[in-house]
Amino acid sequence: MRPIERLYHLAEADNLPSILQHGLMSTERLLSLVGVPEAKRATLLRRHRPDSFRLSESVLIRDQRPMPPAALARSLMDGFEPADWYALLNGHVFLWPDRKRMDRQREACGGRSQALLTFDGAALLDRFGAEAFMSPINSGNARRKPAPRGQDTLVPYANWLRAGWPTGQRNRPPAEVLFRCPIPVQAPYLIEIAEI
Repeated sequence: MRPIERLYHLAEADNLPSILQHGLMSTERLLSLVGVPEAKRATLLRRHRPDSFRLSESVLIRDQRPMPPAALARSLMDGFEPADWYALLNGHVFLWPDRKRMDRQREACGGRSQALLTFDGAALLDRFGAEAFMSPINSGNARRKPAPRGQDTLVPYANWLRAGWPTGQRNRPPAEVLFRCPIPVQAPYLIEIAEI
């Protein structure tokens, strides 16, 4: 398998002060950071977000328009319900290992100002590999013939290195790299930040 040299994260430019202070954080951690009560937090994590919403002046949570519940339900396996999938994804930070995929996400953001964070993939995975997962699909998109998804979709990084995807395929690169932990926005991990 080819090593992952670069990882990209696209953030709302308004989120940059929070990101620089706290690192990249999952929705789950952001809700906790700003003090959303636990009962409300649990509800928010399991509910579809048709629109972005602002948690604070420097934290805007992205919408989940590409995975409406009805479309998502048709793609789920292993007993997952849409609420389970939303909760699972809300516990991760997402990075793109492919610049073209990141560029497609940028187009979907319309005219809103974005910050592109470029990371050293090898450095991140070396330090945080135990908290990393690989996905063969865009796990947050359930439109236009969505790929099936379930308990084997997010493959622990160590398993992926050892055996590839659950199908045994070893040469297909990941579509996403996800982390269960915050990602520091500093050297040696961060390469650059650019507003685009």
